[in-house]
Amino acid sequence: EELIQLRCKTDKLQNIKNLNLWGNDLENIALVADMPNMEICSLSLNKIVSLTYFRNCKKLTELYLRKNLISDLLEVKSLVTCPNLRVLWLWDNPISEHPMYR
Repeated sequence: EELIQLRCKTDKLQNIKNLNLWGNDLENIALVADMPNMEICSLSLNKIVSLTYFRNCKKLTELYLRKNLISDLLEVKSLVTCPNLRVLWLWDNPISEHPMYR
């Protein structure tokens, strides 16, 4: 939480619209669930395995998760609650090797 507050210069998670925490070796991103107004999220180069925390991010338009550990194709279903999502970057995750990835 301190890292998010420092980078976003706010102590109110619900006010965050743009989150950029790439390259921090993050595994737990549970705080994303408390950011319903987030529009752009960059979490590339981390150790994220699940997309379930993005379910509350109804305003999310861009999600960058390059080079993480997402391997289950069913994780993408968690994003069905993000109707404005236009950019999803999962390149270089184990999921990108799945034959049904595209």
